[in-house]
Amino acid sequence: MCARLRVALWALPLLLVLSTPSESSAWGFEAHKFIADRVIALLPPGLRELFERQRTAFIEHAIDPDLWRNVGVEDEPPRHFLDLDAYGPSPFEALPRGYDEAIAKFGPEKVHREGTLPWRVSEIHGRLRRTFEELARPDGPGYAVDNAVFFASVLSHYVGDAHVPFHAVVNYDGQVTGQHGIHSRFETELFARMKPTLRIAPTAVAPIASPRDATFATLIEGAALATRVLEADRQAIGTGDLYDEAYFTRFAEAGAAPILEQRVNQAIAAVAAHIIGAWEAAGKPDLSQPRGPRGPQRKRAPRPSAD
Repeated sequence: MCARLRVALWALPLLLVLSTPSESSAWGFEAHKFIADRVIALLPPGLRELFERQRTAFIEHAIDPDLWRNVGVEDEPPRHFLDLDAYGPSPFEALPRGYDEAIAKFGPEKVHREGTLPWRVSEIHGRLRRTFEELARPDGPGYAVDNAVFFASVLSHYVGDAHVPFHAVVNYDGQVTGQHGIHSRFETELFARMKPTLRIAPTAVAPIASPRDATFATLIEGAALATRVLEADRQAIGTGDLYDEAYFTRFAEAGAAPILEQRVNQAIAAVAAHIIGAWEAAGKPDLSQPRGPRGPQRKRAPRPSAD
């Protein structure tokens, strides 16, 4: 990534502090930060120290992709989901796992309409790996440290999105079944109510070497869970029409609470596994100590004239 683009991406959230979060932001801003904050403890020595030193930046930038989407970055919306059931029944084998193959079979319009989340995760995972490779070199660029934290933070967002059941189905907001607003009721409102009592004990998973395939697997699990959350919503509202505290108590007890808790824990573990996987693929550079200041730059020789 060129320095100009790197600076622009880091600065963008400063231009967005007055933007209004979208109701369909996966997990909501609070939950994305909650997940990122708990990832750091799962990282191994040699890697964890970097994120402990830059904990605030790692957590705060975990919401950046939603900010990009909210201000209208044209290519951003499809990167947050993949409506698997738009391609047929589970296990959704009609959809090729390779991006080029999916485009060849269904065309770019349909593929982008139904979402590109697994391929976006793979892209950012690759950028993080290449940045770790830069840090493995003694002459690696000074800005690579910031880039590593930035890409890991962005990766945290997309991996978190993959763990939201409604980011894997056409009926993403209950609009197909007359359950409008279920998206935010589950991932934002229920999370806010459960946050103080969530049992956070993520089970460590093996470092992820195939981010695309791991994301597809996560989404397939989520598509099945979406059906269960919708059923819990139906039971909770019954014949009523008010989504009050009593509704959320019934919603949680009908099965939504354990699903939310499970997916938050799985998201924390998966983000750590993605970061560790990229780091290991780059040769496990030792990031336990802060990098020293950059040495003096040399004057560049002028380029020959094109004339």
